[in-house]
Amino acid sequence: MLTSRISRRSRLEKNKRRIRRMKVDYNKYVKDFYLEDGLAIISCNVNGYNDIIDRYSVEGYEWLNDSFARFLESNAFYIPVEYPIVLEICGTKFNRKQREVITETIHDYYELKLGDKQMELNDNTRRIITFMVIAGLFTLLFTFVQGWQQDSFVVQFILIMLWFFIWGLSDMVVTDRSELKEDKMAIAQLASTVVRFREEFSDEPYDEFEQEKIYQELK
Repeated sequence: MLTSRISRRSRLEKNKRRIRRMKVDYNKYVKDFYLEDGLAIISCNVNGYNDIIDRYSVEGYEWLNDSFARFLESNAFYIPVEYPIVLEICGTKFNRKQREVITETIHDYYELKLGDKQMELNDNTRRIITFMVIAGLFTLLFTFVQGWQQDSFVVQFILIMLWFFIWGLSDMVVTDRSELKEDKMAIAQLASTVVRFREEFSDEPYDEFEQEKIYQELK
């Protein structure tokens, strides 16, 4: 019994060390799974129109199906932003109007999200300016008060407030703004998605003529 426990513990420790050493070639996985001749291909299989367009939508005000949007965003997460995304919708034959509505809805959906991110960036800019002005005022106040009350409570309070606004400003510039810019780029990439329709999925790469058409659509 004791030997069995030791053996089991030994196997568990060995497996733990194996897991700790595990590594993957991330770039290779992304390249093999998505990238093709400078394009990022996301292929999906649908059974009908409402797999893409939310069934509660009314004509002229279509909205993207949440599950479809989640699928698209989950895949796009792994694609570097410099690669244009080509979304291949397979499995169903859509008529011309449906194809136009689907393409327009995908673009509108992410352009609205892009607008939201632009407003967040504008709000971030206003907050940065506000914090800069307040930090500047506290700096002037600290310089003025320190001259005649070096060790007073007022000076210490002003100094604490000054550092609060400086740290807040740094966080907004270095962390928040950088994340917002990255998010904005990711959404802009999705808003520029080129949509292609195929009745059946094919792993054949696009020829040069089709690649050129895709790049023309991005302009």
